[in-house]
Amino acid sequence: MEEVNRIANDEILPEMTGHNLEMIYSDSARIKYKVITPEYLKMSEGEEKYEEFPQGLHAISYDTDGKEIGSITCKYAKKLEEEQLWEARNEVVVINSEGKKLETELLYWDTQEGTIYSDRYVKLTADGQVIEGNRGFKSDQDLKAPVFYGITGEIEVEQQSAPQRRERPQVD
Repeated sequence: MEEVNRIANDEILPEMTGHNLEMIYSDSARIKYKVITPEYLKMSEGEEKYEEFPQGLHAISYDTDGKEIGSITCKYAKKLEEEQLWEARNEVVVINSEGKKLETELLYWDTQEGTIYSDRYVKLTADGQVIEGNRGFKSDQDLKAPVFYGITGEIEVEQQSAPQRRERPQVD
C-alpha cells in the first residue's frame, strides 16, 4: 500500500482542466486575444508551469481598439507561463490582418518580443504569390517583415521597359 501511495503522490495532475472553452487574455482591461479550444489543461506543479491545448485551438488577436488583426489555428498548442512563449504544432495556419497566410507544422510565438519563428518548412501565401522557407523563418508577429531560410517560391515580377535615350540638342 505504501508503494501505491508513493507513486500516486509523485503524479503531477493539472491544476485546472476544461472542455469546449472560450478564453480571453487581456492586459489593462483590453482584450489581447481570444482562444477557443476543445480541451484545456493548466499545469502549475513541478518545474515547468504551462497551459496545454492537447486538441488544438483557434486564437484571434486584437489591436488596442478591439479590431481583429490576426488568427492562428493548430491541432496542438502549449504556452509556457514564465517565458511567455507559445508553441503551436500540427497543421498550423496563421492569417494576419492583410490576409497573408502562413502554414507550417511547428511555430513559436514569443509574446514578450512580439516575434514568431520556426525551424521547419513554412509557406507564406500573399496576393496570389507563394514563398517557401525550407529551413524555417523569423518575423514580427504581424508578418510585416518575414525572413525565410532556404527560400524557394514563385513571385510575379512586373516587367519594366528600358528607359529611352533622349537626344540632346546641339549647341553651337
